[in-house]
Amino acid sequence: MPSEADILRKLNLGSSKEALSGDPKSPLSQLLQLQVQDIIDELRKNLVKYDANASRELAQGITPTKTSVKGSEVSVEIKAPFYWKFVNYGVNGTLVNRGAPNWGTQPKGQYTFSQSMKNWERHRGVTYSNGQSNWISKSHVEGMGIKERGQIARPFYSDVVNETLIRELEEPISKLMKQAITIRIVEPWK
Repeated sequence: MPSEADILRKLNLGSSKEALSGDPKSPLSQLLQLQVQDIIDELRKNLVKYDANASRELAQGITPTKTSVKGSEVSVEIKAPFYWKFVNYGVNGTLVNRGAPNWGTQPKGQYTFSQSMKNWERHRGVTYSNGQSNWISKSHVEGMGIKERGQIARPFYSDVVNETLIRELEEPISKLMKQAITIRIVEPWK
């Protein structure tokens, strides 16, 4: 992440009224947009670090939503495909408890579990000793293994979005606004 001095140098601060306006070109909005992009870049790097980026669909699905200012509250959101939490926090299996949250019912996805397994194998370059792929049997075995053993946590999100990030975000924004601020991070699934 660039330092707050680097970020503030890039901005034309103007008057305090302009700095705090909800306009996407306001210094506050520009600062937040720069910081959000840095967070997204770190999340994507962590997906690679944790080897959780086979299809790159999760990394590509991490995108910013618009910045909004309502009264004294400034809001920036980053969205990701719903399964980000399974990667970050892990998944309990039917035979192995990995200490993951109880996820409950999930939205119907684009692919069935079997199709997702086939896609994963294809992206991972899974090969077979006889040189032929038997997608149905291999995917079925792999899928049953995941259902039984679950998945370990790969905290690509938790390593980035934490108390350290809050302090890093508060400092340049406080300097820009000339007052203390409070950063609140909300994970919508909790």
